[in-house]
Amino acid sequence: MSHLDKQYDFIIVGGGTAGLALAARLTENPELSVLVLEAGGDASADPRVAIPALFSGLANSEHDWAFASIPQKHLAGRAIGYHQGKLLGGSSAINAQAVIPPSASDLNTWESIGNRGWGWPSIEHYLQKAIFLNAPDHETAEHLHLSWFNESLENYDGPVETSFTGAKEDPIGKAWVETFESLGYPLSDSPFSGSSVGAYNAVSTISPTTKTRCHSYTAYFQPIAHHPNIEIFTGCLAEEIIIESTDDDEYTAVGVRYSKEGRTEEIRAKREVILCAGTFQTPKLLELSGIGDPRVLAAHGIDVKVPNPFVGTNFQDHLLHGISFEAKDGVFTGDDLLRQEPQAVAEAFNAYQNHQSGPLCSSGITSFAYIGEPDFAGGQDLPTREKFLESLSQSELDHPLDKERVASLQHLIGTGKEGTGQYFILPIQSTYAGRDTTEGLAANVQPGNFITLCAALSHPLSTGTVHISSSDPTAKPVIDPNFASNPLDLELQARHIRFLENLAVAPPLSELLKPAGRRNHPSAFVGNDLERAKEYVRVGGATYWHAVGTCAMAPKEKGGVVDDKLRVYGVKGLRVVDASIMPLVPQSNTMSLVYAIAEKAADLFKEEL
Repeated sequence: MSHLDKQYDFIIVGGGTAGLALAARLTENPELSVLVLEAGGDASADPRVAIPALFSGLANSEHDWAFASIPQKHLAGRAIGYHQGKLLGGSSAINAQAVIPPSASDLNTWESIGNRGWGWPSIEHYLQKAIFLNAPDHETAEHLHLSWFNESLENYDGPVETSFTGAKEDPIGKAWVETFESLGYPLSDSPFSGSSVGAYNAVSTISPTTKTRCHSYTAYFQPIAHHPNIEIFTGCLAEEIIIESTDDDEYTAVGVRYSKEGRTEEIRAKREVILCAGTFQTPKLLELSGIGDPRVLAAHGIDVKVPNPFVGTNFQDHLLHGISFEAKDGVFTGDDLLRQEPQAVAEAFNAYQNHQSGPLCSSGITSFAYIGEPDFAGGQDLPTREKFLESLSQSELDHPLDKERVASLQHLIGTGKEGTGQYFILPIQSTYAGRDTTEGLAANVQPGNFITLCAALSHPLSTGTVHISSSDPTAKPVIDPNFASNPLDLELQARHIRFLENLAVAPPLSELLKPAGRRNHPSAFVGNDLERAKEYVRVGGATYWHAVGTCAMAPKEKGGVVDDKLRVYGVKGLRVVDASIMPLVPQSNTMSLVYAIAEKAADLFKEEL
């Protein structure tokens, strides 16, 4: 029997973070057969994938879909580059490896929208099922202030390994925590508690023994690759979901049409087709298959099967800004490696290959913090806070889920108990300010060494869209995050950016920086001026690569594309399991949450079977 004649119980489109995790869990039942369709291939042996610090070299490579937004009106007309993994492992194989768990309040808001079983208690269980937390040794724990890492985290025993690799050699993580403590922001609880503010050092998806990246392909698939009930077709671009109608005008997904090496093939599913193609490609596939806004489909000559105006809407992402401060002489940063200086590269590879040490053992992005709006902390500037809350209550509501976004932010600012901004430190310069970011970080690199302080807006109000640009399946989608279109996002993010100046002059972090050193862009000299900070929002804004929401999980009348069982409205046998189902962007990085979504989805399917 040829594989084209063979049928599978489940066809999973996308062998990425969610797709391979879901496939592995479904095939724990030996009576179920699973096929994974992946456009990329196996790049697990590629040094840029395996060696933690080389992830920036994957931008715009053969393993990156290399998407880009349309010029952003509120970011000085700049186009924003979006990296998405085009390989087995997906974006978990090309990202910066940070494991940042979500907030309980965010997930409880998801559940309150009408998504039963998606609150914090459930998702915490699935985080524990996905992530393995390797305990730090005593020296690392002391250096990084890891008193929060205790016996309560022993339940995190999943296949995705994490560690604090490379931390002891780096003074930045220690200085980071102590600086926030000096400014009145000590860590309030474990980052894995579901509710914490303050600064901490995070685990990364790096094996503590091999010092290599752990991603969904190595963690979930490689251990079961020999199982007879799972197959992966690589180099296969999904073009359309095959949907058949019945006499009573109901639709059922029965398979997938895909192309490989210039040939178009079809493959059939006995039970379900599951889209794990991500925030950009899942809505694209729905629209190519006749599911979406009739106006969008008609513009590209696609017949409407299931009208749903919310497909491709509700797109959210964290707006990110970094100010690069010149480091003092003698403070090591990764700028020499970014410039590919031969001696620095040779020394780094020698340390990594011969001693499993040095800068290549870590992504360098391991120190994080969540704080509330700094101008409102501790009851400061109450008149401004009240004015902001009043403006928030009068926000325009363009999408049905906007009401939930506004209410969530009102609660956060009103109570001041959780963060509205995420901060992190990058031991390398940022080159994004003042230009399109599509070329990646390595463009326009300055001489010298820099440390970049970053702030991201955790709960933006602005939403955008992702829609097809053509009926041609190979055409890239039109991506419009619509960053800072809500003026309150500009207001909040400017205040977070201004707080970066406070960080830079507070010891011990200030001891690593030149007091009057260079920066990455003329507009980065913000000082205490809120208007200058707003200007930097425009010229320095970039993505945090946390794109979510384009196939929101919500009741249909609230803008949903899938229900709380992840079933696409209007089509039997079709589900979505990826970041596109997130109804509201979480405050956290999204990788750990995507793993949890896949784990929960597998249990949902098993329960129904």
